Amino acid sequence: MNNTQPVPDFPVWKQSHPDGVFSDWLKASVAKDWHRVTHHPFTDAWGKAAVPKRNLENYLIQDHRFIDRFVALLAAAVSRAPTLKDRIPGCQFLALVTGAENTYFERSFVALGVSETAREDQPDWPVTADFKKLMADATNSNRYADMLAVLAVAEGTYLGWADRVNRGLETRPTDFWYSEWLDLHVGAYFESVVAYLNDQLDQVGPTLSNDERQSCLSCFKRATELEVQFFDAAWDQDA
Repeated sequence: MNNTQPVPDFPVWKQSHPDGVFSDWLKASVAKDWHRVTHHPFTDAWGKAAVPKRNLENYLIQDHRFIDRFVALLAAAVSRAPTLKDRIPGCQFLALVTGAENTYFERSFVALGVSETAREDQPDWPVTADFKKLMADATNSNRYADMLAVLAVAEGTYLGWADRVNRGLETRPTDFWYSEWLDLHVGAYFESVVAYLNDQLDQVGPTLSNDERQSCLSCFKRATELEVQFFDAAWDQDA
């Protein structure tokens, strides 16, 4: 996971990894940062229900800011999918994000006493603004592979850390804002969402031109870097 050797371009990589797929190549290209996200101290504290209250509230406020742009990005990807069969899983996931996930945030804010004013007055963290811009840029690019790259990182890294943390729990957190956030990012359904995004990348990736492939890789790398930075900001004890 911490290999620092540069990963060659996909056609070359594929020659030495004949059983590998496009999404494997993308993840190999960001292996160090992927590990940093999925093993971040913030995630370990989450599983122990030990995130300081201020950090917890700030994280929830900032993370909730992504939903609007994420929904637009996912909807754009659905519109670019090649067939109805390829659209349906994305449509179904849209319903979860705008339903159970959004409701989770609203319930958490009420339970934690985070007022509407506090939510509105807190400015975006720089990394929040950067991530929203990346999602907007991918949406507006009209490039299906770029959209998938950002989505696959956003959901794949969360499956990675949440599954790891959930499996290691000795005692399940009693506060719902901890336990339900894990529940939303583990299990057979969420695994199927991540598999769907990776499968779409595996279908489209080998058909891309050199420039298109580099654009997709750039989006994947940038999204992974921003995930690291977002957890760093959430764990900042001076935040």
